[in-house]
Amino acid sequence: MTNIDRPHGGDPHGGDLADAWPPLASAVHELSRVLRSVGERAAGLDAITGSEVEVLRCVSARPGSTVSAVSRVLGLQASNVSTTVRSLAGRGLLERRSDPADGRRALLYPTARARRHRALLDAAWAQGIERALAELPEADAGTLRAAVPALTRLAGALDARGDHGAHPPA
Repeated sequence: MTNIDRPHGGDPHGGDLADAWPPLASAVHELSRVLRSVGERAAGLDAITGSEVEVLRCVSARPGSTVSAVSRVLGLQASNVSTTVRSLAGRGLLERRSDPADGRRALLYPTARARRHRALLDAAWAQGIERALAELPEADAGTLRAAVPALTRLAGALDARGDHGAHPPA
């Protein structure tokens, strides 16, 4: 019997796994928010909005993307992505280059400043997590370390679905 065959996506031991996912989603979202705000302050960087972070991450992972491609990947309106790209380019974090195949299109690339910004944030986040984990029981730290591959696979599976802009069922 698969999870799909079980009522409410329950586990084989009689529990209801569906009840676990909203708290997981909430915890991951809250962790992301806290890491962003704490990391920027710790690294001495100017605050960056959530959409700016997402656009930078997307372009860094897919250099040479267009605004349309970034908006599709992130499930955002192209006009909002375009505004965010202008802001990031104005702050020296993104570079627009003319597409050699079609001069009417602009391709987006992270700048050296954006890569330094990312490295500083990654280091600040890692240090913050390390300090916070020192205050938690060792079992929690072990559980979190063991969860990293599964969380990475979960992010990949969600990303591969391509339904970033999908609305939850009513």
